[in-house]
Amino acid sequence: MKTLKISIAAIALLFAGVTANAVEKSNSGKPTKEDVVNTYISAISTGSTKDLDKILEDDMQFNSKRGNNLHTIGKDQLLEEMKNATATTPVKTSTTVIQDGDDSEQVKVVFNYDGYSRTDIVTLDHTLGWAINSVTSSYN
Repeated sequence: MKTLKISIAAIALLFAGVTANAVEKSNSGKPTKEDVVNTYISAISTGSTKDLDKILEDDMQFNSKRGNNLHTIGKDQLLEEMKNATATTPVKTSTTVIQDGDDSEQVKVVFNYDGYSRTDIVTLDHTLGWAINSVTSSYN
């Protein structure tokens, strides 16, 4: 009987812990680092801008390097360009975490298109939640 009581108490404690963890995750409503990177990759590779504005900081910068030319735009300009763009060619992607920390992360994302590739260095910051602070794109 004592073993049964201990078992029931252990199960109740486990259940309470799992429930508390689930409530904490659902209440935060903030995307994780992985969510932010995956949303960005989806936007670039498919042209879908769903939730893109939610993962970009208001003062973010998008830098595009082609040869010696550097073009810099902000969040609003990037969103406008993305709305008018459509993905027409298949793309394969790979990601590598360059720097990982509690308050920031840098991820290298390579988009391989037919005949060329694009490499983006994506910098995420954790202020009010994870969001993209800057992106630097280069083409090969």
